[in-house]
Amino acid sequence: MDSLDLRYAKLRARRPNMEKHLVVSLGETGQQSPVVVVAGSEAGRYVVVDGHKRIRMLKRLKADVVKAVVWKMSVVEGLVAVYRMASGTGWNVVEEGFLAWELVRVEKLSTSEAGGRLDRSKAWISGRLGLVESLPEAVLEGVRSGKIGAYTATRHLLPFARANAGDCENLAVKIVENGFRSREVETLCRYYGSTGREGRRRMLEDPARFLKALASTGHQEAGSLGADELRCLKNLELIGNVSLGLARSLPAAVGSDTATAARERLQPAWERARRRWEELSKTAATVFMAPPVRPGSHGGADRRNEEVPAYVG
Repeated sequence: MDSLDLRYAKLRARRPNMEKHLVVSLGETGQQSPVVVVAGSEAGRYVVVDGHKRIRMLKRLKADVVKAVVWKMSVVEGLVAVYRMASGTGWNVVEEGFLAWELVRVEKLSTSEAGGRLDRSKAWISGRLGLVESLPEAVLEGVRSGKIGAYTATRHLLPFARANAGDCENLAVKIVENGFRSREVETLCRYYGSTGREGRRRMLEDPARFLKALASTGHQEAGSLGADELRCLKNLELIGNVSLGLARSLPAAVGSDTATAARERLQPAWERARRRWEELSKTAATVFMAPPVRPGSHGGADRRNEEVPAYVG
């Protein structure tokens, strides 16, 4: 195994669930399929072009020997042959980007030549190159390690990276550390795009805490809301929960004939709460019942002098 050159392991993403099954199979029945290698530039050294997962699992099982078949061709030809034999099956879009990058940036093939060898168009090669060159290294490493899915990287983190690569890098580190799911990453990215600088800073500082706070409101889909909207959402949920609790506990607290003292203390507090609730109700009626008014419309001009209840903190 020491004679194997594993430089191209970086082209393929790890798939933890698949590897769990693979290590069990190798442990029970041994290696059934050989890995594919080509002769390296040094005598006695072989470059692995296919089978890196099997090698990793065999190492985990403390194996000393790997069954391999030697293809008599160059390294580039070997990589191309492995991809074409699979017709791209099993390769995600980021892995294809890694392969395109290796052929064009390292092996110095033109995009036309690389496309011809992989049976792809020049535009396809350029697109895959643009993908991996636009994603921060932390995202690419997350894909390689299997902790960031290719869909998450391309659907959510790629637009983020194009808007702010540095913040995307920081978020990718947190994603890997916390093992966020694709839906959670989507929520974080949507929030980042809808809030201000301070909201972004706080979210990036502790995205796990942000997601917990969001989940506590029961509105996991609120990731598109800004910081002010999320604060209102959380407070409304709090008011609703407190109101429900009081509706259940007040009868027991003041309903008996002997609860005169409790009634005298609690009724003034209720009156204050009722007045504040009425103020909130007026504000909510103004906000939710009136139709939205577009800036610059006649409706907006008519509403400028309306008395809008002040926010009660």
